[in-house]
Amino acid sequence: MKSDRASSTAKLIAASTILLASDPRTARLVAPGARALCERFLCGSLADRMLAKSASFAPTRMLWRVLERTVLPGIIAHYWHRKRWIERRCRESIATGFHRVVVIGAGFDTLALRLAPEFPHIDWIEIDHPATQRAKRSALGGELAPNMRFVAVDLAADPLPVEHFDDGRATLVIAEGVLMYLAPEAIDRLFQAIAALRTPSARMVFSFMSRWPDGSAGFRPRNAWVERWLAWRSEPFTWSMEPQRMGDFLHRFALTPIEVAPAQELAAEAGTALSLLVGENLVLCEKARDVLQPR
Repeated sequence: MKSDRASSTAKLIAASTILLASDPRTARLVAPGARALCERFLCGSLADRMLAKSASFAPTRMLWRVLERTVLPGIIAHYWHRKRWIERRCRESIATGFHRVVVIGAGFDTLALRLAPEFPHIDWIEIDHPATQRAKRSALGGELAPNMRFVAVDLAADPLPVEHFDDGRATLVIAEGVLMYLAPEAIDRLFQAIAALRTPSARMVFSFMSRWPDGSAGFRPRNAWVERWLAWRSEPFTWSMEPQRMGDFLHRFALTPIEVAPAQELAAEAGTALSLLVGENLVLCEKARDVLQPR
């Protein structure tokens, strides 16, 4: 993404949240309170406000649906299938004794903002690109739960700022929809930092894009317009992996996979029809108890 503006993908997902929540047929997919937060995030400019309005106004919402069926059928619901899957694993981790949640590349996600008041004993940290985080802070107007913090850093260029949370507390790290935008060397740096955390109790939830036999990455059915749009917005996919190689990848960093779920499993867990999209996968892993440093 460009250094002086908020992520275009973050805005698109916020608009998708508004669209789903404003449609009675899909409103149940969206967590309570998420729509109102996304409407606040999309208020910084006239273009953002028009984007939000078009997602909630029935006639233009229909046009969004036509565009979705043409470009990436099922992508709007997929965003919230992904979010519901992650939120469930987050809540389960809290229930089993984790005391901190760190959201990397949070964008305009609402998870930490919604759950921080519900779980005041949990330390919540959002780490994101300065431009996107600046827009989010401005929209919130300083309204943050006392147990929540923002940390601005460009992970494409800088290391994970573990000094803000490496104090031995059981920690869950969430990286939703962000790793595919990082270069391989940034990925290695990030996972090395997580493996080196001093706590013996660390989990990570993240999404990653499948690498296809031709070496490309992205959703299938494939659409060249999507790839061009991402490149135009300076947000192309730069990291992917064959799902069958994920176990070996995690082992390099002393992480053990607990779950690996493709897009269709996310839809099934949400109780909706199987997704027409394939190509994105969710992983829940934890720090190996017998190895504390990456090999």
